[in-house]
Amino acid sequence: MEIEVRFHPFQNKVITVGHLVPHNKQILFEYTPEFIKTGLELSPFYLPNKPNVFIERERVFAGLYGLFNDSLPDGWGLLLMDRAFRKLGLKTITPLERLSYLGERTMGALTYHPAQFQQSDNFSALQLRLLAEKAQQVLTGTNEEIFPELQLLGGSSGGARPKVIVGLNEKNNVISGLDELPNDYEHYLVKFSQNQDLEEAGAIEYVYSLMAQQAGIFLPKTRLIEVEKQQRYFAIKRFDREGNQRIHTHTLAGLIHADHRIPSCDYDTYLQVTQILTEQQVAIKQAFRRMLFNIIAHNRDDHVKNFSFFYNKQSQWQLAPAYDLMPTTGIAGEHTMSINGEGKHPQLKDLKFLAEKYNVSDLTAMIEQVKEAVSQWSKLAKQYEINPRIIQAIQKDFLKGNLI
Repeated sequence: MEIEVRFHPFQNKVITVGHLVPHNKQILFEYTPEFIKTGLELSPFYLPNKPNVFIERERVFAGLYGLFNDSLPDGWGLLLMDRAFRKLGLKTITPLERLSYLGERTMGALTYHPAQFQQSDNFSALQLRLLAEKAQQVLTGTNEEIFPELQLLGGSSGGARPKVIVGLNEKNNVISGLDELPNDYEHYLVKFSQNQDLEEAGAIEYVYSLMAQQAGIFLPKTRLIEVEKQQRYFAIKRFDREGNQRIHTHTLAGLIHADHRIPSCDYDTYLQVTQILTEQQVAIKQAFRRMLFNIIAHNRDDHVKNFSFFYNKQSQWQLAPAYDLMPTTGIAGEHTMSINGEGKHPQLKDLKFLAEKYNVSDLTAMIEQVKEAVSQWSKLAKQYEINPRIIQAIQKDFLKGNLI
């Protein structure tokens, strides 16, 4: 199966980027002459825009380059995709078949053709409660049949927690988010809970988003949607859409070909990539601030897929907004990305080393602002009626007092 990759730039015609071709158990990729003339760099480290036949020999992503692997879901979306393939009687599924399965139902600005296994999106108004119930049935294995709406709206999203791609208006009315939305709707991801989640995961992530904003971290708009009492879902505006226009995004994992399941990177790498791509000190400081927040707020699920960049209208790379901010213990209690080599107990000396290396002169003030924001946890959590036992359990993990 040969796959044609298309790019949807801002307000311009769709451009054929190149072709993915299977050959001798490898996947070849070549840019089209048309795309090479644009000078656009969609993945500058591993797929520079030049007339080569590229073969990804490291097989970090089963033979795909990170640019294309970023289009594929993991966790929840992968589960839905595998269920769909099993229903079709397919046992061995190639990466190219997965891309073809997504077709135009992708995050970001790349689409894949021909699109196979496509289903029509013929539903408008949606019920989040019903989608959440169906998602729980999929997770527990109590229902092998997949709700069509859930299959379509959740099949391209990454991350472990069940989620759906929807359109929301100011009244929290919900419609499908796969196609163009009416003017009064915006593109959102809505997350549901899974069995191993913290209780009140939606409310917790919402409070974390409020704390992060107070810490000076750039986030998309977030909402806490209450459908019925004790049924609250976290919603975050998609940063790969501006209105109905697609925006090209690339995870840190995809950019540097790093497996997010293996703790093999350091925040030094994240800061270095930010410096190279954006060439902006303000972006470096923002990335540094996110590192501080993850340390102080005990978010140790800080793997390389939880940091992204996007390609703006001027064909310049920018740091994407923060996402997936939650209290997590991490593998063996360590940060997935280490801080100057330290994963369990990062110290002020580690931060000073990175601050000096990347010319972050206001480290002390930055730490104080983040600590002040995180100190609002208990107050905000009570305001949003999170269980006191959960509030206390999360509070005790916060890092206090040993950074200054």
